Parts: sequence; C-alpha cells; structure tokens
Amino acid sequence: MSLPALPQAQHGACFFRLDSRYHLYPLTPLPAGLAWQQNNTPLPDYLSHEDSQRLAQTLSRGQAGRLNLAVAGQRWQCHLAPVEGGSWLLSVHVGQPEQSDKLGLLEWQLQRKWSTATDAGQLPELLDLLSSELQPDRLILWRHHEAEELLRPLYSQGQSFVLQPVRADRRYLRTLHQRGGLSFSNCPEQPLLGAFDYLATDGIRHRLDVPLPFSEGPGGILSLEYTQPHEAIPAATMQFVATLAARIGTALEQTPDLSSQSLCANDIMARLMPLLCQHTGQDFFNQLMLQLATLTGASMVLAGLQQLATEQVYAIACYHEGQLQQSFHYDLPGTPCSFSHQSNESICIHAHDLARQFPEDKMLAELDLQAYAGLSVNDQRNQPLGILVLLFEQPLQNTGWLNTLLTLLKPRLTAEFYHRRDQENLMLAAAAFETREGIFIASANMRIQQANQAFSRMCGTDPDSLVGTPVLSLRDNAPGMTDANIIMRTLGRQGWWQGEQQLARTDGHALPINLRISSMQDGLGITHYVCHVEDISEHKANRDRIEKMAYFDELTGLHNRRFMVDHISHTVALAEHESNRGALLLLDIDDFKNINDSLGYMIGDQLLIKVAERLRQFSREYDDISLARMASDEFVLLMPRLGHGFSATKTRAEQLANALHELFSMPFELNGLRLHISVSAGISLFPASGVSLEEYLRQADTATHMAKRIAQGSHVFFSPEMAEEVQERLQLTNDLQQALLNNELLLHFQPQLLLDNQEVIGVEALLRWHPPGQPAVPPGHFIPVAEETSLICDIGNWVLQQACARLQHWHQSNTGPARLSVNISARHFHSHDFVARLEGLLLQYPACRQRLTLEVTEGVILESLTESRTRMARLKRLGLNLSIDDFGTGYSSFAYLKELPVDELKLDRSFIRQVDSNDRDRAIIACIMELARQLQLTVVAEGVETEAQRSQLLELGCPACQGFLMARPMPESQLLEWLGSSR
Repeated sequence: MSLPALPQAQHGACFFRLDSRYHLYPLTPLPAGLAWQQNNTPLPDYLSHEDSQRLAQTLSRGQAGRLNLAVAGQRWQCHLAPVEGGSWLLSVHVGQPEQSDKLGLLEWQLQRKWSTATDAGQLPELLDLLSSELQPDRLILWRHHEAEELLRPLYSQGQSFVLQPVRADRRYLRTLHQRGGLSFSNCPEQPLLGAFDYLATDGIRHRLDVPLPFSEGPGGILSLEYTQPHEAIPAATMQFVATLAARIGTALEQTPDLSSQSLCANDIMARLMPLLCQHTGQDFFNQLMLQLATLTGASMVLAGLQQLATEQVYAIACYHEGQLQQSFHYDLPGTPCSFSHQSNESICIHAHDLARQFPEDKMLAELDLQAYAGLSVNDQRNQPLGILVLLFEQPLQNTGWLNTLLTLLKPRLTAEFYHRRDQENLMLAAAAFETREGIFIASANMRIQQANQAFSRMCGTDPDSLVGTPVLSLRDNAPGMTDANIIMRTLGRQGWWQGEQQLARTDGHALPINLRISSMQDGLGITHYVCHVEDISEHKANRDRIEKMAYFDELTGLHNRRFMVDHISHTVALAEHESNRGALLLLDIDDFKNINDSLGYMIGDQLLIKVAERLRQFSREYDDISLARMASDEFVLLMPRLGHGFSATKTRAEQLANALHELFSMPFELNGLRLHISVSAGISLFPASGVSLEEYLRQADTATHMAKRIAQGSHVFFSPEMAEEVQERLQLTNDLQQALLNNELLLHFQPQLLLDNQEVIGVEALLRWHPPGQPAVPPGHFIPVAEETSLICDIGNWVLQQACARLQHWHQSNTGPARLSVNISARHFHSHDFVARLEGLLLQYPACRQRLTLEVTEGVILESLTESRTRMARLKRLGLNLSIDDFGTGYSSFAYLKELPVDELKLDRSFIRQVDSNDRDRAIIACIMELARQLQLTVVAEGVETEAQRSQLLELGCPACQGFLMARPMPESQLLEWLGSSR
C-alpha cells in the first residue's frame, strides 16, 4: 500500500536564531503583525512561567521539537532544531488569539476544506497538525492484525520508539471501540495497557488512544503519548482527535495514480521542504521514508548508516508494505548497494532487470523488485557514511528526475547522517559509561566531575549529588585498607593503582569494592583521573559462604567433619607441647534410623537441630570444648586440658560422659511430639604414643559401636582389645564374602517330627561354613557379622536357591522329606527384590509350592507391620507357607496374629529348656497352644533335648518338635540315610 501525494503546502513562517542566552535574531523578514521588536531582552522575559519551563525542558533534551508559546497575546507555533555553536533554529507560525473552543472551530474549518478538496492527500499535514495542537511527546499509528492478534506500528513521530508489535488485548480493544477513545494517567499502572510493556521503560505517564478506522478489517489505533502528567482530556479535544484519526485512516488507504512522470524533481522537493525544515533526527528519516514512497511510487525506501569495516548497512529507517519497519542490518556484497564501497559515484540507478543483475540478492526476486536508485554519502575522509535506497516494482522509463532528486537531497541527508552517526557514537559512549561497573571521573585535585548510575547506586545517591564531592570523603578508613597517601604516590610513579577499598555509603554502611584508578595527562601534567569501581560485596559474601559450607554443617550450624579433623590435629599437637591430656567423645543417637523411617525426615532434621542446640549449650558451660556434627546422627566433642595424668583425665572424661547422658534424659518437644532418645558414646584419650592423628576418630568410632552392642545409652573408653575385635570382624566379613564365591557354604538339615508317633513332617535347612583346611566356623559367629551388612542378602539368596533345588530333587526322586523350612533375616525379607526372586525360583522349581516354609521372627514382621502384611500376602498367593520363628521372645502380641497370613508358630527353646520343672513355662506354652488351636495354626517346639521335655510337651498338646533328642542337623547324604532307617 502506498501513501497518497500531498498538495503544495503554504507556510508563512519566519525564522530566528536562538542563542545560548535565549536571545532571538531574525534570519528572514518578519511578517506584518508580528508582535516582536529586536532588542537585548531574552525570550523567556516575554513568556509566562509555564511557557518558560516548557521552553527550557525542550532545549534541555538537545533534540528537535515543537511547542506553542504565548508571546504578547499572540500564539507562536514554534519548531526548534539544534545547530552549530549551541544555538537553535527557530521557525515561527503566528496564530490567532486563543478562543474558548479553538479546536472545535479548527475541526469545523477542516471539515469545510475536506468537503471541497479534490484529493485527500493530507497525511503529513494531519500528523503535523495533531503534533502542533496537542503537543504529544510521541505519536504512533497502529494497525490491528486480527489473525495474528497483534498491533503493529505503522509510523511513529517524536520520542524514539522501537517499532515492535504488541499483543492485541481483546478487552482493551473492545473498551476502546465502545467508548470511542480512552485517556490514561499513570500509564504503567493501567491494567488495560498491560500489553504495552514499553510504557514504563520509556517514561510515558499519560496517553490518549482513539480508534483508527479502515474500510476493511478491524482498523487500528492512534496513540498520543506524554512523558509528563497531563490534565484530563476534555470531550471537545477527544472529538477533535477522533475526527483527525478518521481522516488519517482514509488517507492511509488511498493509493493515488502517481507515476514517476507525474512530478518533476523540483515539484517533489517543494513538497518535501516542510519536512526538511521542521524535522530532524529519527523523525526526519521516518517522514522522509514515508513521503518518498508516496511521491515517487517506490515499493521500499530505506536509509542506513554504512559500516565500512564489516561491509554492512544498518538500516535506521525503512518504509515497506505501507508501514515503517524495524531497524535491521544487511550485507553489502552481491547487492545493488555495493556500489557505495566499489565506486566513486554517489548515485547509482538500475532502471530494469534488477534481480537478474544481482542474483545473489535473494530479496530482489522474492519481492519481485525491478528497479533501484541509490544515493551514497561519504564523510570528510571520503569514507562511506550513509545510503538512501529506493526500490521499485516496475521498471523506470525515465531516470533523470530521480538523479536530480537525489542530488538535491544529498546536502540535507549528509547533515542528518552526520547527526545520526554522532548520536550513535554518543549512545555507544553512554552505554559504555553506563555499565554495571561503577565509573567516575575525578579532577586533578581528586574531586568528582562525573559519575555513572552504577557508581551512584553503590554510594546510595544520584549522580548529580556526587559532582564536586572529594573522592577521599567516600573512603571508609577500615583496618587493613591501603593508605590514601600510598595510593597517590603510586599513581604519581606508575600512573595507575588497583586494590581493595571500603566505600562509605550515604546510609552509613561500608561497601567492599575493587578500585582501579588511572591518571590522564597532557603536556602540563595530570588533568583528571578515571576510576573504575567493582562491587565485590557479593564476591566476599560468596567467599564467606563457601568457607562456611566447607567448615560448617548447613543443617545445625555446627562445625563439620572437615573442620574437626583439622582441629584435632592442632589440639593434639598443642596437648603434646603443653604435656596436657584430653578426650575425644563421639556421640551417636540410638535408633535414629527408626525415627526417620517412622516420623519422616523433617522430624529427623528438627531433632538433629534440637540436639545440636542442647550440645551447644552444654559446651558453653565448659572451657575449650569444641563441637562438630560428623555425620547424619554423629556428633563429636573435643575436650582438651582435662588433666596431666591418665587417671585424672579418664575420671574427668567419665564425669563429662555421665553429664551428657543426664542431658539427654529430658525429652525433646517437636511439633507436639515428645521424643525420648538416648545416645551411645565412644571415648578416645589423647595424646597416646604411637597413635596417628587420624586414628583418634577411628578409636572413638570403634568405642561407640562397642557401646551400642553392650547397651544403648552407654559409653565406652577405647582399648586396644576393641581394635583387635573390630579387625577380626572385618577379616571375618572378607573371608565370608570369599567363602560365598568359593562355594565353601553348605546346608545341613534337622528333621521335624510329630510328638505322638515320631513321624517326620519336614526338615529345617541350617547354614554351615567349613573353610578348606580349617575347623568349621560356628553359625553364631559368622551369621551376626553377615547380618550387619548386605552380605546377608547374598547368603540368603544362595540358601533359597539351594533349598529349592534340593526340594525339587526330593520330590522328583521321592526320596526326601515332604516339607522344607528356611530362616529369613530381617534385611533379606525387606529387600526390594525378595518377592521377585522367589517368584523366579518357583517358576524354576514348581514342586516347592505348598512345600517350602519361610521362617521369620516377630521383630522382622513388626519392624514395618503394614509392609510385612502386604509381602506375606503376596508370598501366600505364591503357594508358600509362613512360620513365626522364636515365638514368644520378641514383641509377642495376639493382635497382630489375626492380621497376618501365617501357618505355623515355633516355640523358642527358652520355653522348652525348663518345661518339665517350671510351672510358668508350662502355663505360657498351654496358652500358646490354645491360641494356636483357635487360630488353626501348627505349632513346632524347637530345642527338645530330653525325654522329659518331649513327654511334657506331648501332655500340653504340642503336635510337633525338633531337637537333639530326635536328630541333630546333618548333611543331605546323612539325612537320606537317617530317613531310610527311620522308616
């Protein structure tokens, strides 16, 4: 879509030069009736206070602008543009005295003019009229693209604006069309303007939106934006803007028949004159792109800064497809614009066959562009500065008028390209100055001349407040900081200094910084200092945090294992030097795992924090005690200077250990829970001859494990015998693991018989270990060691594999017993793959169903009753029998028996040993037998060794037993012989 051509504008303007002291000097003859006499009176003296402020604000921006001023009862419509020497070019249109309904009268006059006009080509005139009458800081035309639900900017004028689309909020658009216009104050806080996220960044405080109607589609929006608070928009003003918006929408849609021969170059320049006089900066380029596209019929017009080093053009303004486009970069090689770097000619025109001449430029073929006209502008060093490009969809029949037009535009374009390049360089310098790093420039006498935002934020003030401040007044004289005199001497000697300092903030706090100072000199000496300031508070905080993470426990705040290991080394060395003795006490919370498993890790963590607080309070009551958390539930107290002799030191350590046990006799209150816990302690005395520093912790750990084995809540002093026992258990563990790999383990079987007729009802598999060339290792020696590690699961899997294989073989050969029982440890029963392994074994050995019995103790079941019940139900569905071993010795409760799918109870040998002489044992067994009958459970008494025991059990109604009286555990071969002889 192209914009229509504009009629010849009639401007009765006069021009002045406004110098830095606000004096006006006429540059053109003054029109009749202008209330102005040239004298030495500055312009602000003729203005009201409000107009003087608005004039000062406009000049302070350093950019072209427009405003209305009331001078001697006349309304001056002024356009200002900066020129050389700090002066300004001021064009003045004299208006009539203000009327009460000036905009209404103006609207009426415009309506009459439009009703008689032969063409409607007044878009730039309408935009200028809106800007001059309502004086927005920015004017934007938006087009609503309904399919994409986006608002795309067609054109902007005034304050710079990134031409990016925004989301088309349906609620906002519906409200806008229902009301015919919306006026917003405090724009960034308005919910309806939430999609326009640039408002806060650009400092827009007030905004006026009216619909921009089009004949087809949803239309668009006309936005007038103000950076200062604005009074309420009256209805007459809203009506005036809506009327002009309707006319702008019509003008945007009209495409006049305007061939290149319709206007000559001079005609086009005449129409461009108001633009060339009234606009500068980005507004100049935006307006020029729009009007050149309209007046020349070009499909695309762009202006760009040339970058010689990279052979690129940075397009600062581009008009295509009826709207301004976003800035972009494009490469010169292979394009028509490459002439600017390859030729001395400033103008290049290709009248036809453009895509064929430049096949590497894919855009030409994609947009079906046929003709090209380019103007290249060089700087004073004859280096490419900028380029103006016009692209046409039709071949050019006559190119002379284009050549003339570009020649006439060159001087004004050159000035604007210089201005834009200077702006770009200033923006780059400002961006470099306004980095995250603090920067300030100081005079030769060390007073601040300029500071950036980053440094002012570090100081806690604004940049203007820092100007003139002595640099040394911002220095906090903290201990350890380099003296100011040393810094100045170093600067004088080598021209720079760098180091850590403390910055005194305005709020009284000191900020750690890294300061780099460089002196700048000329032939007469130092002119100023450039100072770079880096805030290292976060770096120091991270360093402190890393140190805390390295030496402190995150949960409890106590020292950690790493610190304590280093501290032990220092403390032991000091004790040896002072001939003192001390003790290292390692505390371990008893049954802490059960607390985590039953109450959750959150309660466990809270308990550890409470324990740490109690230990911290205890350590404060004694001199020199160091405290650390070594592991999950382990704490260490390092107690030096307990005495000079061994006996005194041990007595004192004993007293402290007893005091600690008393400390833990009080319960812990956690979220309404009252927990009673105990701690086991191991104590290692130091210094000891021949003991390395690392061994003291190992000694205390060994003593702690020994205390747990003796009795929870006790303490034990380390002795060499403990180390020997630990070493033996470690060696036994290694040997047992090797025995499993070398098939040194084997199964023995003990028969189970009915008491009344001695009939064999099954056997129990019992594990034996016969190392080659050595005596057999008793089960009571190696099985507890295996149960302390995961080795018991490997051994248990081996036992089940061997037992199932033998049971399948006996069934197929009809040689062995009909039932086989296997003991299952707690760790094995609760392992994650226990049931799955049994499922596999039953598939491999199907004869084991209904013949294999698994024996578990009450403690195994009650460790996790819900999980145990679920697992036992799965095992029953597999066809396995379940037996409770050692019944009556653990946590016997009749309640859980009715919940579990068990088949058998095994009476512990402790009840059998004195059954023939102890009435209490007989009463307990009688109760168990009655319970079993009611629950339909089988009972087997184990450990029957005398005939008197057998007779008494038979009298009490016990159906079955096993023990040395009937048969000892024996290998399979002996079992088969025994079974043959017993038949």
